[in-house]
Amino acid sequence: MSIVETFHGYIETTQDTLLIFEACRRGLLPRICRRLQEKERRIVQSGTVFVFDERESGIKRWTDGLVWSPSRILGNFLVYRELDKRNAGKKDASPIDRASRSSSSDNESAIEKNKERALVGSLTNSYRFKKNGLIKKTMSIIVNGVSQHMISYYSKDDVLAGKLRTPSSVPELAGLEISPEFLMKQNFRIPPTVEQSYDAGNHSPRTPIGAFHPMGNTNGADFSPNGFQHHVRPKIEPDLLARHEQ
Repeated sequence: MSIVETFHGYIETTQDTLLIFEACRRGLLPRICRRLQEKERRIVQSGTVFVFDERESGIKRWTDGLVWSPSRILGNFLVYRELDKRNAGKKDASPIDRASRSSSSDNESAIEKNKERALVGSLTNSYRFKKNGLIKKTMSIIVNGVSQHMISYYSKDDVLAGKLRTPSSVPELAGLEISPEFLMKQNFRIPPTVEQSYDAGNHSPRTPIGAFHPMGNTNGADFSPNGFQHHVRPKIEPDLLARHEQ
């Protein structure tokens, strides 16, 4: 049986991830049941999202055939950036490069910096990233003793251009009530709570699913890549995916 992606879009928040997990639990979205074969890896592109149950699929280590940077924690997620296969090592900064970066950095606005950081975290210029390459964003939770994994791919340009929808912007998904098993007894850094996201269509905040039950608060403020400030952002510690690098 051929592999199909679980969802096509952009996983922006923990809320988006839990909506995808919930939709898979209800059979509304498909989980993948085995690892990708070499010929199937071409379906990995900006917007591709996969979910798999470790026991059901037998997948212990996720592979997609691409070359990735080491992982970095971005809020609740692990993020990776695609590397240039021809020279995938660390980038050596010459004095000219450093001066150029410093000058460029001075000219960038704080908002622009936050937009990029919301998408790539600290992976900004330390490696030889592939031009127009993908970003991989992952999260894992444990349900009834079994690891559930979410792997998503996107490009900076597609997200900033609003080409990729989020699960919380899809009415059929946004109205789902999240099962307690996805909320309780998890290794949360910051417990899930109601948050707001930016609606690029009407430039106003949209209220997410009312089924989200507050479990805690944070005083931190994050920025959506589309420019709306998130005053509350739920976070999950994604330690379980550390072994899925590359």
